[in-house]
Amino acid sequence: MKRASTLAIALVLCALSAGVVFSQSGHDLFQQALVKERADGNLQEAIKLYQRVVSEFAQDRALSARALVQIGQCYEKLGNAESRKAYERIVREFSDQPEPTKVARERLSALTGGAGGTAGRTEAATRRVWLAGSEQPVSISPDGRLVVFIASDVRDLWIRDLQSGERTRVTREASSVGPFTTGQAVISPDGKRIAYEWFRGGDLEIRVSALDGSSMQVLDRGQAPERLIGLCAWMPDGRRLLTISLYLKDRTRRRQMISLPDGAIRDVGRPETGDLDWAHPSPDGRYIAYDLRGDIFVYDTTTEQDSVLVQNPAADKLVGWTPDGTGVVFVSDRTGTHDLYLLGIEQGRPKGDAQLLRRNIGAAGALRATRDGRLFRFDDSGTSDSYIVSVDQPTGKLSGTPSRVDPNYAGAVSPQWSSDGKLLYYQISKGAPNSQSSVLVIRAEATGETREFTPKLGVWIEPTLSPDGRRFAVSGINENNEPGVYAVDSASGSVSQIVKIPTPAPSPVKPVPNWSPDGRAFFYNVRLPDVVDGKRIATRRKNLATGEETDFPRGHHMEMRISPDGTRLAYVQSDGATKSWILGILDVQSGTERELWRVAIGEASSIKTPAWAPDGKYVLVARVLKQGSDLWRVPAEGGPAERLHVFADQTWGFALHPSGTRMAFTQERKNFELWVLENFLPAPKAAKK
Repeated sequence: MKRASTLAIALVLCALSAGVVFSQSGHDLFQQALVKERADGNLQEAIKLYQRVVSEFAQDRALSARALVQIGQCYEKLGNAESRKAYERIVREFSDQPEPTKVARERLSALTGGAGGTAGRTEAATRRVWLAGSEQPVSISPDGRLVVFIASDVRDLWIRDLQSGERTRVTREASSVGPFTTGQAVISPDGKRIAYEWFRGGDLEIRVSALDGSSMQVLDRGQAPERLIGLCAWMPDGRRLLTISLYLKDRTRRRQMISLPDGAIRDVGRPETGDLDWAHPSPDGRYIAYDLRGDIFVYDTTTEQDSVLVQNPAADKLVGWTPDGTGVVFVSDRTGTHDLYLLGIEQGRPKGDAQLLRRNIGAAGALRATRDGRLFRFDDSGTSDSYIVSVDQPTGKLSGTPSRVDPNYAGAVSPQWSSDGKLLYYQISKGAPNSQSSVLVIRAEATGETREFTPKLGVWIEPTLSPDGRRFAVSGINENNEPGVYAVDSASGSVSQIVKIPTPAPSPVKPVPNWSPDGRAFFYNVRLPDVVDGKRIATRRKNLATGEETDFPRGHHMEMRISPDGTRLAYVQSDGATKSWILGILDVQSGTERELWRVAIGEASSIKTPAWAPDGKYVLVARVLKQGSDLWRVPAEGGPAERLHVFADQTWGFALHPSGTRMAFTQERKNFELWVLENFLPAPKAAKK
């Protein structure tokens, strides 16, 4: 069904993060296989482990069927026909397992042409072209040779040649102005320039440069107070860019074109509301296909008229045009799964019915079509989960073996304890991969009893419980697509708004809400409408009884945490002038700030998630390294920092139990892969003689 656009926040559900030891069982072996498949990218070894699950734990039919599904999917990625045997075995021997059987039947249908009238045609070839690891692919050049990616160290933009492996650095300032976070970067049709979005001082700029970053031009500085502009695509002539502006007053979106090199912006069509993707010009540039609120339209640049291509109750998302411009490829959930379709186009009008090309292709946002008829897919098979570990109080060192926060669900994030230490709460995702919902879990420490509820919000992150235990504050977007900080009743799950954020999603600043320990005030970050001394972001205190709001001196406190006594905020801030990260303290009574610790970008790509010791004497913070993370504690009154622990994987979200004897944290291993699907389009029909 159709869904409103939401904040671009991805919560990755995966198996077991490395380095945590459990007793061997069928489920443990299955988790090890998932790690081999998704984290290590070693499909052959993963298949061997899945096969062991099937043979050694045959009495667990549900687990065996799941393992066979994974075997089939691994073989598919390898382009091996053995995938069909795995799916056929599920249908033949495990018909009592409904979900694996459903998946197996769907995959068999796709492998034999499905219902699209192509039975008997050669199976399209899927192959992995780059195991990127922690380097995140962003986009593909029109010819499919170059991939834009985010570097894993300082989060700058780079370009990789998929044929030669050569790497070219585009930007050299991520650590001084904040990491590239939006994912919008596109290479020009001639392969010589790149257009990209860049956050600078809280403003979203549109830039164009040569591939090596030289000759950089800022087309739009993102400082117009009435709108936020976003990059979409190049036009085929290389002289114009497609953009969308979101207007803050009425929250409408406008399709636009930016001319090069002067940056002049021209509005296209009328204002629209809802999810809009304006990124698919036809090969000859005459038409621009776009999807709006789950339907697909086309704009004729000659007549300046819009026409409907696909309109039905399903959610349909464009992927791109066929190389000859005679059709568009899109993803639809009309059958309950995300399937790939082809619709013929003639003179800007639909020609015939949409043709099913491939079932279970995945979300359209991860797909990129090239002008030679290939389809690239970005996969993130990394692992993420949360753990609890013992802490030696005198030294602050971690001891013992971490245990998972939730033994039943992998992928828990944002674990925190209530102020009295009696409750542990965290966030998990449930449901099918393409239709997951975020669930808040509350666990009583004394009994282990848990409660779950799903807040009625479009998206929400980072719950924090009020001191009286009655409400959770979350940053999110409601069902009307309005960003803000919301209160979620801890008993009923009902939602009310605490703070309305007058900026659109994606927002240049996260609110990072904090309750005062007495529950009378609320602290959060806000993006202000004006710029003072180059700064647009401030931390704000709201009196919850009177509604009075007070802004502290401007500065982007990217992550912050209130002290146990409520007098100080520990925060992380970037210093572009010195190319370093700062751990600082903000006195909430006087508004004065002081620096605790400074880390050069050469030492760490960032520092993350400050946390207070229960007695308020230390602030704990993690450095994000090129490989893994390390945990430090810094005296709150000043003094040398002390390293407490080294983690092999990226680790963040530290929270100490009020007793100081336990710590919760989230651990993540990124594993991005780039795959390509070839020969998926029907063969062109022979011309009539």
